[in-house]
Amino acid sequence: MNILFVRLSYIGDILHATAAARWIKQQYPNAKLHWIVTPSMAELLEHNPYVDYIIPWERDEYEAQSKKLHLRTMWNMWWDLRKRLKPYQFDIAVDVQGRLITGLVLLASGAPIRLGLGGTKELNWLFTNYKSKDRSKHVIEQYLDVAKLLPGALNKKIILVETENMELMDLIVTDEEQQQAKSEVETAFREKDRPLIGLVLGSSWQTKSWPHEKWQQLIDSLAYRSNFICFGGPKEAQEFKDLMQHVEKEELPVYNKLGKTTLREMAALLGECDVIVACDTGALHMAVALQRPVIALFGPTNPAEWGPLTGTYKVLQSHDMDCLGCRKRKCPKGKSYCMSGIDSVMVKEHIIELIGTKG
Repeated sequence: MNILFVRLSYIGDILHATAAARWIKQQYPNAKLHWIVTPSMAELLEHNPYVDYIIPWERDEYEAQSKKLHLRTMWNMWWDLRKRLKPYQFDIAVDVQGRLITGLVLLASGAPIRLGLGGTKELNWLFTNYKSKDRSKHVIEQYLDVAKLLPGALNKKIILVETENMELMDLIVTDEEQQQAKSEVETAFREKDRPLIGLVLGSSWQTKSWPHEKWQQLIDSLAYRSNFICFGGPKEAQEFKDLMQHVEKEELPVYNKLGKTTLREMAALLGECDVIVACDTGALHMAVALQRPVIALFGPTNPAEWGPLTGTYKVLQSHDMDCLGCRKRKCPKGKSYCMSGIDSVMVKEHIIELIGTKG
């Protein structure tokens, strides 16, 4: 049985979907699960024992052509994808993304059984013939519900394998990668016996980001007893130049990895941290998948749907605001309005609680 699993992007979404892929493979260990994914995200799935094959596809390029209404190019890309997928002779396609583009991937797969989310937009519902119902749960549970449609779709009576911790996410770091990260951390700091705190600066939405001055206050308040690694991409490397100049000038124990890691290198370094502080962004979900203690800062997104679900974690919000969970990428009340209400002292207290007496 050949299964095409569809979750094209991005970091957190792909990791959330790994629980559903694992459930399918546990129930049908002889099935071959092929995961189609945006090429830049493929490394998240490397060494995952529940993914038999990774199929990269230029989703971002297709979306770019779509915005320009380059219909001929879109058609050619879709037709090329159809030709790529045809030899696999997929029996089943599972879409946990629920977009028009993923519906078109289902169509290209040729699979007669196509599972997906209920209540989707962008005409995605046209491409699925089995749909889940409850969209009020955490996204991991929503994706699991799609996977659990499979026995009914196959019309087979099977004894379901009981699995513990179904909501855990899978992100596999090799021993070699972890050892490299450990060696890197050991050479990065003078005081080597201190707790190591990972700080994930920035987010894909401006409204989800914690203000620069809050990060600085947090670092300043704990620099006497902790080491820090700052994580982020090239965007954060530019946006947080002021903060990095401050820690360099003050000679604070901060290891700057902004824009300097691959996803797998970041995962290995996150695995070395005693606690990670992050907004709702990809590295937060990587840390949860690695089962590291996290402090998650939430504002315009709902932690009940997108926040940590397993492991050791604290979710902090500014609860005196009635606009939490608005899902707006631009705040009409001012830059990072709800995120500004999360006090750095509160974050510090939770860090100390999580690291205990270490350091």
